[in-house]
Amino acid sequence: MNLKNSLIVLGVLILTAVLCFLSTSTDEVSTQRKVPDVKGCEAGKKPVAVDVEDACANKDSAKGESQGVVLSSSENGDTNVPLTEEEKREAAETALVDEFDSLTDKWMDPVKDGVSMKSVTEFAEKFRKLPKSRKEECLQRALNLVPDENVMLLAGILMDKTMEKDYIELVFNDVLNRDESVKKPIMRQIFKDRTHPCWADTAWILDVTGELPKDK
Repeated sequence: MNLKNSLIVLGVLILTAVLCFLSTSTDEVSTQRKVPDVKGCEAGKKPVAVDVEDACANKDSAKGESQGVVLSSSENGDTNVPLTEEEKREAAETALVDEFDSLTDKWMDPVKDGVSMKSVTEFAEKFRKLPKSRKEECLQRALNLVPDENVMLLAGILMDKTMEKDYIELVFNDVLNRDESVKKPIMRQIFKDRTHPCWADTAWILDVTGELPKDK
C-alpha cells in the first residue's frame, strides 16, 4: 500500500469515528428529553410541562368544589342567603296563622267575666288578616277549641256581614250544634237583621221550633 492509499484509509477511519460519536451524542440528548428527572419522580413530582397541566385541572376542580360549598350552604338554610319573594310571603303568612292560633289558645278555658267587646273585635280582626288559603282551617280549629262559655268570641265573625259568606255559615252551623242556652240568644239576634246571610235559615228554625217572635 502506497502513501496515498494509506492517507485515504486513514481519512475514512477518522470520518467513521466522527459519525459514530455524533450519533451517540444525539441519542443521549434524545434520551435525556424523554426520561423525566429521577430525583423528581422519587419525590413524587412530575416534569414541568405536566405540572402546569395538572395545576390548571386542580384550579378548575377547586373552583367547582368552592361553588358546591356555596350551594350546600344555601340548601342548608344559611342565614346569610337572602330569602326569595315567595319565601318572604310564606313566612309572613305563617306568622299571621301562628298569631291567630295563639290567640285562640288563650280562649280554650271558660272565662268568668264573659267576653268583652274589645276581645270580640280583636278576634275578628285577627281572623280577617289571615291568608285566604288558611282561613278555613284556622276557623275550624277555633270552633273546636272555644267552649260554649266563650262563644261570643265567635259571634264577632258570625255577625260581621262583611265577612265571606262561607265563614259566616261555618260559624252559624257550629252554633246550631251548641247548647240551647248558647244557640237561642244568637239566633234571635240574627233574626232581627233580614240582611244577614243566615236570616232565612234562622227564621225557618225558629218557626219550626215554635220560637218565632210573635211581633214578626
